[in-house]
Amino acid sequence: MNLKSLDVSLVLYMMERASRPHSHRHYLWLSRSGDGWLSVSVLASYIVLNNAISLFIAACTAVTLERSLYWTIKNTTRRLRPAQAIPGMQTAIVAFDRFSLPSGHTSAAFLFITFMCLGISPVWGFGYIWALGVGAARVSLGVHYPSDVCAGAMLGTSVALITVSALL
Repeated sequence: MNLKSLDVSLVLYMMERASRPHSHRHYLWLSRSGDGWLSVSVLASYIVLNNAISLFIAACTAVTLERSLYWTIKNTTRRLRPAQAIPGMQTAIVAFDRFSLPSGHTSAAFLFITFMCLGISPVWGFGYIWALGVGAARVSLGVHYPSDVCAGAMLGTSVALITVSALL
């Protein structure tokens, strides 16, 4: 079995399991929590409460770098989303753009959690459970393949590692 057929099989399997009403609500919440509002709110609160100017500069640099790389990769690879590539497939939500690789929600979630772990406290490592949930939700809702989520996780984690080691 090649990566493409594995990706398609996993998307269809996860979407079928997520179609239950209780599961569907959880996946919608997880996906929405990865929109950025949660990460920005938590980090901004920490920066303001602790007057952490260097952390603010590092965070702005990390987000700028991650978003630039994300858009460059996404618009270079131009990988179609599952619903565009799998005949008859319907997604549970509407994606913001046409292309799927990498998952921006997953990239942002892993950037945030890795940044918080390295820049503030290792206790934030428990947040990887949430970041994995964001990625799983994006697959279960039908807007990404599992390999998109893996690429997003690698991108976000790598940018946080580079930024924190260079600036903090």
